[in-house]
Amino acid sequence: MELQVNRWGNSLAMRLPAGLARELGLHVGSSLSPQELGQRLLAINSEVSQNQFEARQKVIAQIRQMHKRMPVTKPVTKEEMSRY
Repeated sequence: MELQVNRWGNSLAMRLPAGLARELGLHVGSSLSPQELGQRLLAINSEVSQNQFEARQKVIAQIRQMHKRMPVTKPVTKEEMSRY
């Protein structure tokens, strides 16, 4: 994956692809900690992302269990919806 560095005011910024941000559990306001690994290597840690990821996975599992217990109903047509 290649990230492009752009100017943002007087600073430089990298834009993360949406898929990567989702995978890392990032959202607006997330904190990242850059860490220099060598002269030209950089690691970015998101300490809260693992906790957020686990919490989301737990909620998703709960929703799936709830969905399995829900009774199957007949589909609602547009005509039926217009009555409400």
